[in-house]
Amino acid sequence: MGFDERTGVRRRLTERSEEVAARLIDAVRAEIPTYAAIGPSQLEETRSIAGWAVQRVVDLWAGGATSLTEADLRRFRGIGAARATDGRPLPAVLRAYRVAAVVTSDVVLELGGDSLDRDDLLALNRALLTGVDELSEAVFSGYASVTDAVARDRDEALRRLADDLLTGRHTSAAALADRSRELGITLPARFDLAVGAGVALADGHAEAPVGTGDALVLATTHAGRVVRLAATGSTTPDHRSSGTDRTPPYGCLIPAVGIADLPRAFRLASAAVAHAPADAAGRGLGEADALAVAMLRGAPEYAPQRFVRAALGDLLGPAERHLLEGLTAFLRHGSATEAAAALDLHPQTMRHRLRRVAQVTGRDPRDAWDRLVLHTAIAASTATS
Repeated sequence: MGFDERTGVRRRLTERSEEVAARLIDAVRAEIPTYAAIGPSQLEETRSIAGWAVQRVVDLWAGGATSLTEADLRRFRGIGAARATDGRPLPAVLRAYRVAAVVTSDVVLELGGDSLDRDDLLALNRALLTGVDELSEAVFSGYASVTDAVARDRDEALRRLADDLLTGRHTSAAALADRSRELGITLPARFDLAVGAGVALADGHAEAPVGTGDALVLATTHAGRVVRLAATGSTTPDHRSSGTDRTPPYGCLIPAVGIADLPRAFRLASAAVAHAPADAAGRGLGEADALAVAMLRGAPEYAPQRFVRAALGDLLGPAERHLLEGLTAFLRHGSATEAAAALDLHPQTMRHRLRRVAQVTGRDPRDAWDRLVLHTAIAASTATS
């Protein structure tokens, strides 16, 4: 083993640097499909990096060093960051260096011939293993720093988009098309709007923005409320549900809201969360609950007819008119027995009708809040007919 022998190998490698770099690139492209598809400018950059990396490892070996310098590691971190920006997969990048290490070992053995002894080869093996380990960690660090920053920036941009949708800012068709294109998403025509109490997103109680189009889910905190916008038709809580098993109860869910109507729907749902009875909000409020709160508060922007349709639904149709008649009698008289007597029905028939009312509307006429919503809807129906 001798300094002169290793220095001689390093000199011969430097003299053939372009040939060695080309050999490295051929091996990498043959082994890794990602590199087989890169363009001429990226190929030239990769060839330059490969040549430098091989030279540095051989320099370390020839000089008896065991680790890359801090300057080397900074450059590898920069290379990792550049590959993340290019969108090149990290596993492919790291594998390329492992392939290059094998080729480097072959080249050194060819250039050294019989002049290298056992200790030289052991030192070469150690330099290659240590070098690949250190540079892989540096490349990973640089790559992760970019991907983490991009993810944070995108999540924040999506939350700002959700805020603007809730306030009506910058939501013209052209503006939304531009923002959607920049974020790589497609906005659905309608959202299911879920509004909860004041729980911060940082506490982990709202999902990160995910999906696109019919699977898009946006989450934010707005005006002290947790807000979740899910594309209508995706997996969202039922209108009488308190939320998903991963999130706290959402106070109010209003389904199928058009983008232009989101500000009004948010005000409606937010007021419902603030003013509905705690036991009702704990079960989860729907659109009819929110409109009932608005009606009782005298909010002028919500049409009574919409509330009536939301609360009574199919009871307004001719096929279920007998159920509406039974419900009206029950609310007027306060008991199934008295309501049955007023309509000349058997009490069991009245109880059956009330069970059907609960099935059709999702509301139990015996529950205080549900009874108030149904009673208010019937009164509004009478007043507007």
